[in-house]
Amino acid sequence: MTTTTTTLTPRISLGREHWLPPTTADATTAGGTSLRIRTLEATAELAGAVLDRCGITRIADVTDLDVLGIPVFNSCRPDAAPGLNTVTSGKGTTATAARVSAMMEAIERTWCEPRAAEPPLRASYAELVAAGRPTLDPRRLILRRGHRWTERQPLSWWPARELRSDTEVLIPALAVFTPFPDEYGMFSSNTIGLASGNSPREALLHGLLELVEHDCTAFGETLRGGHRIRSGTLPAEAQELVARFEGAGIQVQVFGYVNEIGIPTVFVTTDDTHSEDGLLINGGAGCHPDPTVALSRALTEAAQSRLNVISGAREDLNGQVHRRHASYEEMRKMLHTWSAGRSELDFGELPNSTTGRVEGDLRLVLDGLGTAGLDLVFATELAPPDLPFSVTQVIVPGIENHHNDPARLGTRLHASMVGAGLARSPR
Repeated sequence: MTTTTTTLTPRISLGREHWLPPTTADATTAGGTSLRIRTLEATAELAGAVLDRCGITRIADVTDLDVLGIPVFNSCRPDAAPGLNTVTSGKGTTATAARVSAMMEAIERTWCEPRAAEPPLRASYAELVAAGRPTLDPRRLILRRGHRWTERQPLSWWPARELRSDTEVLIPALAVFTPFPDEYGMFSSNTIGLASGNSPREALLHGLLELVEHDCTAFGETLRGGHRIRSGTLPAEAQELVARFEGAGIQVQVFGYVNEIGIPTVFVTTDDTHSEDGLLINGGAGCHPDPTVALSRALTEAAQSRLNVISGAREDLNGQVHRRHASYEEMRKMLHTWSAGRSELDFGELPNSTTGRVEGDLRLVLDGLGTAGLDLVFATELAPPDLPFSVTQVIVPGIENHHNDPARLGTRLHASMVGAGLARSPR
């Protein structure tokens, strides 16, 4: 076939300094459960000014639909591309934090759609390599077992910046945009690693932490690792959030995962024993160098998960209806089986390595990825240059997502499964 080269705008081919500038560090403020370079109030004002441009018609406070009183807001984007939710959510420990979370979530979803960008380059991997174009081998992204892709089949490509080498590399557009057609059964497009921020560096940190969260969870759930956290050792603010759940008859369990990357992920499960509804057995996760922040994210995400069910506004709830048709006792038994047998740990034993600054924590995460042998880190800017925010898609080849897609199993997790007697070697 003939390779068709697409002209790409300069904003896509941004250099390493866009995300990792060698300049004075960003001033950092605590922004709810995130490190941000602007206050929540300043971020809310800027986000509110671009809602119309992003097709966001409403930001709704749905907190009082539930009994917990933990702030959750919905954002409505009626013209979202087919395959994306028209309603997304945000959560926080305050109403302002939850509102900002909802707005930023909807803003980033606007710019991850392929219709918001130029058409991707179309060529086969073999053609690009023969032409001397730096190109990521799609197999580095952990393809599904039984995929139909070959090096000579045409694929859509998009340029990204490899941050360690400061090299522009073509990567599969399937790993950048959502929703995007999976032509050869490689993997489903998703928003894991997609993040928005007040600066590119801030967005990069948030995207990397989401990837580490999924990697940690894949190891923890597949290997049945991690620890149950003793509830009496949780910090005071988290104890207050847990008390809201338990006061409403909702049982809370907290688990901690740490793998070779070294950044803790906290996972929370909640079981509404009063409603006896399988859809109200929920969970939440958070990842951060400061486990207190990770825990706050996990608890507020569990509250958000409940309100997603209660409000009934998200299209992806259709895929969970089987949980309501199954008996509550059956779902509860599955939860107990999943959580049983884990060793216990005091919360203070989780590693806390945060620097308290965006640029410091970013370096920490990048170093942890390198220690784990994850040597490539790609980023691509999706927001137009006049948007007051960065929307960055972060891709780290080798990050595991086996807990979401069992047909995708990377070499790191497989080796650990072999060591635990859960898989045979070789693959």
